[in-house]
Amino acid sequence: MSRRALPLVDTHFHVFDTGAATASARYRPAYAAGLDDWQAAVGSLDGRGDQGDLYGVVVQTSFLGTDNTALLAALKTLPGRLRGVAVVDPAITDAQLTALQAAGVRGIRLNLYGDPEWQRIATAPWRALFHRIAALGWHVELHTGNGQGAMVLAQLDAALGAAGVPVVLDHFGRPGTAGIADPIFDVAMVVRARRQLWVKISAPYRLASPHDWPLLAQRWRDIVGDDRLLWGSDWPWTNHEGPQRLDECRELAAWRGQDGDGAALSAALRWRNAAALYGFALPA
Repeated sequence: MSRRALPLVDTHFHVFDTGAATASARYRPAYAAGLDDWQAAVGSLDGRGDQGDLYGVVVQTSFLGTDNTALLAALKTLPGRLRGVAVVDPAITDAQLTALQAAGVRGIRLNLYGDPEWQRIATAPWRALFHRIAALGWHVELHTGNGQGAMVLAQLDAALGAAGVPVVLDHFGRPGTAGIADPIFDVAMVVRARRQLWVKISAPYRLASPHDWPLLAQRWRDIVGDDRLLWGSDWPWTNHEGPQRLDECRELAAWRGQDGDGAALSAALRWRNAAALYGFALPA
């Protein structure tokens, strides 16, 4: 199989309509982000002439809250090519969770960036929800502000308790100005002994020091291993839109480790790990 024929899984992109947002949202998009636009942008990586080998994970964006309508519509459009990560609250019914599962959702996102009430994840209703998603085989995807990840991840791990729920860290885990000395890496070493811990190599422009992303990626590689790293575009790069974003995506997707000769790492990052976590039926 040629390199061009190999699949590429974008584990982090968003879909939404123009102006769609909850009443309390900090951001309201002035444009629409649709599947065709995503395919045209991310499908152009590596000079791909078509999108036949492109797969993706639609992640519910923060400004849509728990209204997963756009996400579900996308999954229905390309059911074999897409999976989803939804945003829900503990009031969701078992029937609603089952419907999300059938649609292709494989996890829930906790977007706690700038959320002063983030400690609610330790309350009984949230702990009960975590056990319910564990029964579905789902994971929890965690997004925080830069430098807040250690504190939040530790509390999330405690709240998950004995529930065998994997955790996926968004955007390099969002370490702060301490870089590879950020305490999130110490917390992660504890958490990985209790449950699967995955890290998305995505959106360096959201970091405190964007150009240090190779150091951060290598640090995560050392901690969680090659088989727990995921690549994501973060398309359409809300609040960070610009032509340079696609070049950054290409650079991240081509990362082969600190020594630069990690062919196996490249395959793991670009598609093998995503196939394992999200259940894509991809070539072995």
